[in-house]
Amino acid sequence: MLKKLLLAASGSCLLLAANAPLVMAQERAETLKVGLWGDQFYSKDAAEKAQRTSQTIESMNAHKLNFTMYAGDTKNGSSECSDKAIGDDIISVYNRLDMPTLYTLGDNEWTDCHRTSNGAYDPLERLSFLRKTFFNKATTQGKSPIAVERQGELGEAYSENSRFVASNVEFVALAVTGSNNNLVVTEKQCTKKSKRSAEDCAAASEEYKARNAKNIEWLKESFAKAKQDQLAGIAIIIQADIFFPFELSDGGYEDDFMTSLDDKNGFTDFFKTLISETQSYDGQVVLINGDSHFFKMDKPMYNPNGQLTANFTRVQVFGEEDNSWIEMTVNPASETVFTFSPVMLN
Repeated sequence: MLKKLLLAASGSCLLLAANAPLVMAQERAETLKVGLWGDQFYSKDAAEKAQRTSQTIESMNAHKLNFTMYAGDTKNGSSECSDKAIGDDIISVYNRLDMPTLYTLGDNEWTDCHRTSNGAYDPLERLSFLRKTFFNKATTQGKSPIAVERQGELGEAYSENSRFVASNVEFVALAVTGSNNNLVVTEKQCTKKSKRSAEDCAAASEEYKARNAKNIEWLKESFAKAKQDQLAGIAIIIQADIFFPFELSDGGYEDDFMTSLDDKNGFTDFFKTLISETQSYDGQVVLINGDSHFFKMDKPMYNPNGQLTANFTRVQVFGEEDNSWIEMTVNPASETVFTFSPVMLN
């Protein structure tokens, strides 16, 4: 497990009031403290799982955060996708935090639920359940929620796509998940660990196409708002590691990664739109993701001429058996806007 301490965070703390308005007064450019986490609650031993969950919650509460951002996967990929496992159990966790949580969906709580080890659920039914359970109000999760804007009707399609503005920075959640974003293009993707039919897999791909279009729409609208309001930065949270498994050295980015961005890649449209919007935006952009289960912070975005996109940073959260998390300091008056400090838990 990689545990590298990068870019120590600093700054004072401001606590957001419960039920705060969607758009915080932009002239109040206070420093914010935000917890970044995801891919948690994986242990198969109930006592160990409870201990690690409590340790993470107690650590976040002790840090007096303004809010947290959860990058999906609220259980491991081989356990049952019951209502309790992906619903009630997770609500109880968020309600133990002193601060609200902006939650985006992961593949383990819906996309991969067709696996026999997961109970052979219909992923589209599980997605509908999650929308009605977590996104039926225009607020974040938690006992002290704050208001958010949602893309779809509350509790319905695309209601999981969310955003709000605080301290002159926009925070955006998008449903971009692992397992190729629910796009099924090979027989292996369709039937591995599963009893899905060809019709089931075709339905999955149709779901991807519709949601992908809405994701792109939400991403473009969010950047348009940031540009119009001259926001200092945008923090975008998704579940999928859209760069995995490509290393960016020795020509890997251009030779391997860029050539894989075709119509069989469920992240192509999101990735290309993110590049275009970031490179036409003057503020700082951070992409937060989970999925790969180890902490990483890098700058893996280049323009067609091979030049680094300086205003883009990617941060990948801890996960699986490691319940450490990352404290993100948001200072809109600073040059970088976002700085990061891993909080190591044993």
